[in-house]
Amino acid sequence: MHSDARSGAAILIQRIQRDYPEKCFCCYGTADRVLIGFGAASALRLANADSFNAVWGDIGAYFEANRNDYVMGFIGFDPSNKLNNCIDGDREKSGLFVPDTVIECRKDGCSVLKGEFDVESINGQQMPVNTAAIDIADLDRDEPRERYAASVAEIIDAIQAGLIERITLARKIKSHKDFDLAGTFLSDQSHHRLARSFYFSNESIAFSGQSPELLAYGNVESFYTYKLSGTCAKTDKLPVAAIISEFRKDPRIVAEHQSAIATIEDSLIGLGTVQSNKFEVIELPTLLHGVSTFTTRPRKSVTVADCVRTIFPFGVNPVEEGLAFLDQHEDFCRGPYYGLVGCILPDGEFSFSQILRSAFVDHDGSYIVVGAAITSRSTAELEVAETRTKLSGVRVFGREQSLTS
Repeated sequence: MHSDARSGAAILIQRIQRDYPEKCFCCYGTADRVLIGFGAASALRLANADSFNAVWGDIGAYFEANRNDYVMGFIGFDPSNKLNNCIDGDREKSGLFVPDTVIECRKDGCSVLKGEFDVESINGQQMPVNTAAIDIADLDRDEPRERYAASVAEIIDAIQAGLIERITLARKIKSHKDFDLAGTFLSDQSHHRLARSFYFSNESIAFSGQSPELLAYGNVESFYTYKLSGTCAKTDKLPVAAIISEFRKDPRIVAEHQSAIATIEDSLIGLGTVQSNKFEVIELPTLLHGVSTFTTRPRKSVTVADCVRTIFPFGVNPVEEGLAFLDQHEDFCRGPYYGLVGCILPDGEFSFSQILRSAFVDHDGSYIVVGAAITSRSTAELEVAETRTKLSGVRVFGREQSLTS
């Protein structure tokens, strides 16, 4: 028996990497259950899609063509938004694929759901957790942070001038240390019911982490959306209940959360009937987040692609003007960051989380991306501090360990 489902999954990942290094794979799940898909029976590439509608037309056709199979992987942020800074043939824009082999891992062992694989040889093994976590704060240099603050100040000016309402601006923190993505996937973070751990790898990019933001969970008859917005750090100086009380009354937090949920609620209403439970607070190991829950019951004509497209996280309002400001102020491709990772099962159930709190490795090296939502109540100092707070919630480990025997 494994300590949790991710332990067996991490051992399987290392075996796949050792024995089938050319095969892509995707892990997604919780401490209780993880699905691993590897080897691509087919894959969707979005490099040539030249508009938002074209992107989602291709995604919808791919989902429909494989509706009785497993579909796993990610939908990146860039192809949907056509950022000029992201004309980069080497940058992976989508990682959706139908796996040749699917394995389910639980605490009591792993089993094959599709294809063939010897899982009995790894059942009962334990992968030791690497205790030498990388100090992410040590990677956060003054000069890039100051450039980010200057961009935040310019966006605040645009908001005050009435040009835009809200933008989530991200910054990239590069690492001179090699990341252990299997260890990062396995790291003991939150066991909150919304948290999903994930690890994706193909020939272009690899990333792993744990997201607290579950944006689509259910099926075309009924699905849940848990929209997070508003963040603060926990501290030993005050009881958690007192921090939550102050958090809920903070006008900056309230404004940010209301802006975020208004946008997604308007989109969900376009699918069918929507019920909501707004502005609760969830507690993670080092952070508090505001969360609103939406239950959507779509019309009969709605597809999986319609549901996923509706909850796709732009993080800007209004969209067209906001994306133009992102293009001016972010000098890197987001790639998977801020997009979606997850899976669709043969019975039509789907689960997609926003790609946050993750470690990335690609042709640009090892890096982390964090962001903050800028609204009319923002200051450059507060938003820089929020990105540092979120950075403290990312647990990243060093170089990969060998497979245990």
